[in-house]
Amino acid sequence: MDRKEKLTVVECLRQEQANAVQLYLQYKGYHWNVAGPFFHDLHIMFDENAKHVLDTVDELAERQRILGMPAEYTLKQLLQSSTVMEEEKLPTNPKEMVEHLVLTHRLVIRGLKKGFELADRVSDLGTADLCTRLVQLHEKMEWFLRELLESPSPVLEGIAMGPVVSPRKEVPIPTGR
Repeated sequence: MDRKEKLTVVECLRQEQANAVQLYLQYKGYHWNVAGPFFHDLHIMFDENAKHVLDTVDELAERQRILGMPAEYTLKQLLQSSTVMEEEKLPTNPKEMVEHLVLTHRLVIRGLKKGFELADRVSDLGTADLCTRLVQLHEKMEWFLRELLESPSPVLEGIAMGPVVSPRKEVPIPTGR
């Protein structure tokens, strides 16, 4: 891989490292601020996903170092490299939080696929493998979040629901012969 090709791959890695930092902060912000009937489950899910995303930051930075380039680490550098937009305000309910996370994962997945294509074109198997593994990770997290949205639930929108009670039905018990 020549220097120009390497710089192109590293720029993509930097972008995805910056996006991972933004997604990590998004998850932690939602983890700290989620409320409502699904508080416990979402609080835990957001924290677990944040940990997975944080691990990817290190992998992306180390891949830049393996390629002989420095890894960005200041907030200013990361903000400049990120394609994930900073949120201006906190979503108003858990459903909006989940919707924002789904969109962010989709953006990250697109960037990682672009990284794979670049790496594959220049025969950088290590970066191609890293991008493939991270696409799988983000696709799984996006799927879990999407499942929450695809199942209609006013609870996610912050609307409290009373207990669901189904009417009791008498089941005939067969008598002996």
